[in-house]
Amino acid sequence: MPLPASSLRLSSFRKQHLLIEFSTLRHAQLDGVFVSITPGDPSLWVGLIFVRKGPYAPAVLRFQISFPFSYPALPPLVTFSTDVFHPLLTPLTTYTHTTASSDTDPVSATDEERLPPGGFSLRHGFPHWFGRARRSVVSSRDVSGSAVDSPAQSVTPVRSVVKSATSGGSGALSAATGVSIVTVLEYIRSTFSEEAVLDSVSLEAAANPGAYHAWRAYRGPAMETQQPPLSPISSTSSEGTALGRNRRPGEWNWEGVWEERVKRAVNASLSESVLYGPGAGEDIIRFQQGDSETMARMKKHLDVATARTTET
Repeated sequence: MPLPASSLRLSSFRKQHLLIEFSTLRHAQLDGVFVSITPGDPSLWVGLIFVRKGPYAPAVLRFQISFPFSYPALPPLVTFSTDVFHPLLTPLTTYTHTTASSDTDPVSATDEERLPPGGFSLRHGFPHWFGRARRSVVSSRDVSGSAVDSPAQSVTPVRSVVKSATSGGSGALSAATGVSIVTVLEYIRSTFSEEAVLDSVSLEAAANPGAYHAWRAYRGPAMETQQPPLSPISSTSSEGTALGRNRRPGEWNWEGVWEERVKRAVNASLSESVLYGPGAGEDIIRFQQGDSETMARMKKHLDVATARTTET
């Protein structure tokens, strides 16, 4: 059955809108972020982030952005194929995870409220994209964060944690949200390179609670605790008694966990199998990792070799 003319026009308009959004990246100043569009499918973008500073440097991260049919009314789905220990990234080994799990939230999480493995939560930076009213129209394929509300103090609008990427005229603003895809990409990049952005993430917005607690333990006195104390568990019920015998994730010893897990993830992102694929041959250029002393010694040897070549 052929699609009605109105649906064809809507589809054409959506494709044109995404192509315009993609064209704005040409003039955007996104340091270390490279994005390409899938041929024949403007709703699927793939990209790389070269983290050049901050807590996750010098990782190389692969990701993709999938735009739902109702974008920009609903957020894009951002997923990473590089497994990184990060508060806003669902581990690749996790089936799904809700970004709004809370002891006080009376609403049970459903599949429509969950992130897929590798899913990046946009809930912290773009809270206006999420709310209870959207629960009936969003699905796990359409969104990149939970559709359940969290307390107002648990989210920080993106404009307060990163510079607006549209201030210089680059980036097409969405009529529905006032947010350009340049701003979204800049926010994602900042969560890997700016400590202040990760400091402002709340537990309700985190896609990986373990990474959230590990980060806060790593930062220690450098940041102020923003989470309210956990509500006590009643010991009158069998469930409360059972839980009372076990510490909650926030009470675990997270010392040293963040450093170890992130170092392992960064090194893995730089491995040949990840950078070039399992079928990489011997014709690739391999770079030796070394500290500043090693680099200075190599430079000295090159200068000597150059001088000898010039003399002859």
